[in-house]
Amino acid sequence: MSQPKGSLGVALAVTVLIIISVTSVGYYQFVYCAANSCSTSTSTTSSGGPVCAPPKCVTILINVGAASLTTTAYTPDVARLVIGVNNTFQFLNNDSLGGGVPHTGTVKTCPQNCAFDTGIIAYNQTKGPYTITTPGTYEYFCSIHPTTMVGTIIVVAGSGAGGAASSSSAASSTTATTTTGTAKPANALPISIVKGSGKPTSTDWFAPQNATVLIGINNTLTWTNDDTSPHTVTSVNIPPGAATFNSGIISTGGVYTLTLTVPGTYEYYCSLHSWMKGTVIVKPG
Repeated sequence: MSQPKGSLGVALAVTVLIIISVTSVGYYQFVYCAANSCSTSTSTTSSGGPVCAPPKCVTILINVGAASLTTTAYTPDVARLVIGVNNTFQFLNNDSLGGGVPHTGTVKTCPQNCAFDTGIIAYNQTKGPYTITTPGTYEYFCSIHPTTMVGTIIVVAGSGAGGAASSSSAASSTTATTTTGTAKPANALPISIVKGSGKPTSTDWFAPQNATVLIGINNTLTWTNDDTSPHTVTSVNIPPGAATFNSGIISTGGVYTLTLTVPGTYEYYCSLHSWMKGTVIVKPG
């Protein structure tokens, strides 16, 4: 028995409206159900950069050639988050192999509510942010490459007050500003984030890689991202009395400016590409 033409027309019109609304808004709801629970995670999608920034938000990078990298497919492959401090995260697909490879970040095991499933993340695309509020170990994988791409998020109980107080108390010894343009302060020491430094085979990451500055002369430094991949400038070891620093994501052409006022040796790296390391030695003027 044939369907009435009027009903068919209405059904087609509704279908078209649904497709248009979903593709134009860019806002999705993912529902992941465990055996004894079901939770909903809200995700926004952006192209070419993250939608939340450190230190409260952690970016998990999907590396170039991730499908064959096993334990290093994600950076960090084990992310440790503290509730109230940095328990929000997002995924950024940096896998440009062959023009771009799609991946996912899909939760596999969780202590209670399963918190996230990104769906397909295209190359140079960000999915998130996601916030986990239940302590425990969350294992996840790429549903497209499930046997090779795995990662872990460990969430511990904490309080945001302690971290905020620590950052505030050290603000007098180190100041930092981030800009997205190309403006650079006069007398600042320029440091280039070298083109190609985001590749695991690279050996040149920052130029100069080891810088020496004098307080009152050139103790303001400006990093410019000359690479096609996003990067960060994140402190690892700092002198006593100095404050830690973290640029957040620096997109291509982006600039990060930092003023150091405590003498000593500062070691830093890119939190998205852990092999990228640099040093700044600050001397009294």
